Amino acid sequence: MVMPYDPSQTGGAQEHLYFLSRALNKLGHKVDIYGPTGKGYKYKNYYNISKPLFVSIGGNAFNLTTELNQSKKLILSMDKKKYHLLHFHDYHIPFVNSEIIKNVKIPKVASFHSAWDDNSFFNTFLPIMALFKDDFSKHFSGSIYVSKLSQARWKNLSKRGLSSAMIYNGVDKVFTPAKKKKNSAPTILFLSRLVTRKGGKYLVRAMKKVVEAIPNVKLTIVGKGPVKKTLMDYVRNNKLRKNVIFAGEIFGNKKIKYYQEADIFCAPYTNEAFGLTMIEAMACGVPVVGFKNSATKEIFKDCPDKEFFVEPKDTNGLADSLIELLTNDKRRKNLSRWCLKESKKYSWDKAAEETEKFYYRVLNKI
Repeated sequence: MVMPYDPSQTGGAQEHLYFLSRALNKLGHKVDIYGPTGKGYKYKNYYNISKPLFVSIGGNAFNLTTELNQSKKLILSMDKKKYHLLHFHDYHIPFVNSEIIKNVKIPKVASFHSAWDDNSFFNTFLPIMALFKDDFSKHFSGSIYVSKLSQARWKNLSKRGLSSAMIYNGVDKVFTPAKKKKNSAPTILFLSRLVTRKGGKYLVRAMKKVVEAIPNVKLTIVGKGPVKKTLMDYVRNNKLRKNVIFAGEIFGNKKIKYYQEADIFCAPYTNEAFGLTMIEAMACGVPVVGFKNSATKEIFKDCPDKEFFVEPKDTNGLADSLIELLTNDKRRKNLSRWCLKESKKYSWDKAAEETEKFYYRVLNKI
C-alpha cells in the first residue's frame, strides 16, 4: 500500500490504512505500507519514502509530500520484493506516487477517500478529470470508492470496463459503549481535524445558545489544525471557557474514552466523503447530531430521527438539535440504540474481506 498522508497527523485515510492493513494481516496477507516520515499511527511494516509537507489554504489543511527519497533505489527494492499488487490511497495527491506508478510494473488499484459536495469549488475541475482517463486506465486495474460521494466524484476517471467496488470504512471492535458516570455534566464531543470544512466554528457559535439553555453543558473538542486559534479566540471572547474544553490531538484507540464519555457526538461538517468518526461514535452508542451532507444522508438514510441533522451552516438549528437531544432522555436513548444497532453494518473484517475479493478479481483479469 502507498499513501501520501503524514502519519503524524490524524485523519480518516491514515486510520483506514491502519485498520485495513491489520485486518488483511489477519486474513493471512503480508502488507507493507509506504508513506511519508512521521510518528503517530503505529503501522506494521512501514517504510518512510518521503517527507511530509503541510499546507494550509483558507483554513483547510493539505498534507502533500516532497519528492521520493532515492527513488531509483526504492523502485528497485520494490521490484525485488515481488509484490502481487500495489494499492494506492488517494493516488492523485502529489508527489510521492508518480514515480512508483510509472516505474513499478505490477498490477495497481486505487482507493479514493477524498470527495466534496455539490457546492464545492472543486466541482469546477470535474470536466478536466476526463483528460486523465487514458493515463489512469493505462496504469491502474481497478478503483475502490469508500462512499457514494467518492464514487460520484471519481468514477469518470476510469474507463468503462475497469474493475471497481464500493467498500465502506469499518469500525474496530474495541469501540463499544460504556456506562457514563452518574451526575456528570451533559457532554458534547467534536472529534476532528480543526479545518474549515469540518465546521467547528458553527458548533462553538451554537454553544452560546446551548449554554443559555443548559448552563453546565460541556463541549470537548479533540483535534488540532489551522482553525484552532480562531475557535479558542471565539470561546474566550464569548465567555465559554468553562463549557468548552480543548483536549488536543488523540490517536487511534485512545479516542475511545472520549466517545464513551459523551452524550452526543456533533458532526457539523459542511462536506464529507464518509465520516469515519460518526460510525465510531455510533459503535459506542453515542447519538449523532450535525449538518445534512452526502455522508450523513448515506449513513443515516434509515434513521428515524433525521430531523437532528440540519442544513449546513444553520447555527441556530444545530443548537436546537443539541438542546432537544440533551434534554429529552427518551429520544436520546432511542437514537443511541439505533446508532449502536446500525454500526454493526460496518467492520474492518468485512472491509478486508471485500478488499481481498476485489484484489483477486483484479488479478484474475490480468
